[in-house]
Amino acid sequence: MLELLSAAGPDPDHAEAMMLYGRLVGTWNISNRYRFGDGQWRTAAGEWRFGWALGGRVVQDVLFCPEFHDRYPGTTIRMYDVTTGLWQITWISPKLPSYFSQIGRPDGAGGMIQEGADSQGRRSRWTFTDVTPTSFYWQGFSAAPDGEFELFQEMHATRR
Repeated sequence: MLELLSAAGPDPDHAEAMMLYGRLVGTWNISNRYRFGDGQWRTAAGEWRFGWALGGRVVQDVLFCPEFHDRYPGTTIRMYDVTTGLWQITWISPKLPSYFSQIGRPDGAGGMIQEGADSQGRRSRWTFTDVTPTSFYWQGFSAAPDGEFELFQEMHATRR
């Protein structure tokens, strides 16, 4: 199964567009700061691996943060939609259980923005900013009861 899932690189017909997320392919060390249900922020180290999948038309990642025990691993599938030029994104973490469905696009400043909803219908926004070949900053937001986005997680990543 893993042989069929993995790909050596981006689909050559869409290689340029695939690099929006394809530039993250590799292994990253992360400092993960997360606000738990009790309102307390906790920080832990982790690992985030990105790779090519499904004929090079998907960038899939696995996020692992062992100090948060039941929080990870989780995986994200990012599929480039050639008809819209947008990314169809699904994140799952079976142990929670948790599920997000989002649409991704460039943010106009060299990063990426993903917007959608979680499994309970709350609006979500995830951003990748300060993206360089060796680092990036990720933030996760969810809609508060008043409709405003609130930060619930942030990660600083450094390429291994």
